[in-house]
Amino acid sequence: MGAVNEPKADRAAAWDRKARHLISTGGRPHFAPDADMLAIYRRRVSGVRRGGRALVLGATPELADIALDAGFRVIRIDRSAAMFAEAARRRQAVARANEVEIVADWLVMDMIACDEIDLVLGDAALNNVPSEQMDVLLDEIARVTRPGASVLLRQIVLPDHDIPEYEFGAALAARREGRISLHDLDRVLRFYSFRSAALEPLRHRLDARCVFQVVCAKHAAGELDDDEFAFMSDRRSEISHTIYTMSQQARLLGRLGVCEIDRLPPSCFFHELMAIFAVRMRLDE
Repeated sequence: MGAVNEPKADRAAAWDRKARHLISTGGRPHFAPDADMLAIYRRRVSGVRRGGRALVLGATPELADIALDAGFRVIRIDRSAAMFAEAARRRQAVARANEVEIVADWLVMDMIACDEIDLVLGDAALNNVPSEQMDVLLDEIARVTRPGASVLLRQIVLPDHDIPEYEFGAALAARREGRISLHDLDRVLRFYSFRSAALEPLRHRLDARCVFQVVCAKHAAGELDDDEFAFMSDRRSEISHTIYTMSQQARLLGRLGVCEIDRLPPSCFFHELMAIFAVRMRLDE
């Protein structure tokens, strides 16, 4: 989708620039789902009736591969054609006759009939929708899914309580002591440590530009070394996110049906910042 609280054209352009950069460098995008997350998706998808129709919110090829391998007919929708081009490099499922890619807005999926979808998959999908448009998207998901359908969404969240080890000093010490990776450090700095400077609580908006301003200031002050700064600079983003707390996210999705939370294992350092929310759509009354 794109950066929240910006014109749609600007959001799409930001994703296009990101896609072109990834294509030119040949790197794996840092926002792609990790192995731990994909394992949860596979387990959940294995319990859904095979042979139905799956909707993937976004170009994420890893999710499309899981659905195709499980026997679903797949519709992928993203507003950026360039993101589809970037994602094509990472596809693994060989047979793709049952897959359709559509460049469109998730808020208006009128190419999908009511009650047509058995499974919805998304990777940080709702994080890329402004909070003021969230009800519109949830209503559209409710419209296209059949009663009893499964909705599986990996979401970036804020913990419901303070996590001292995610604060800047503690996370940096853990990295320099070799207890966490640069990837782990980047995740917690990006989505937690600098929230006081970057988060608009009433709009649930975490401004990526503000985060990187703090990163630059920390580097200028000598608190981040050149390697740490270079790693985060390579992942620099102009795309902000809509981020709720864990409990807020669960309540929001609970309006669709019964919502369960699949958390990352505690061995994953940033396990408090991401989870898969599994919703079973309400049955007709």
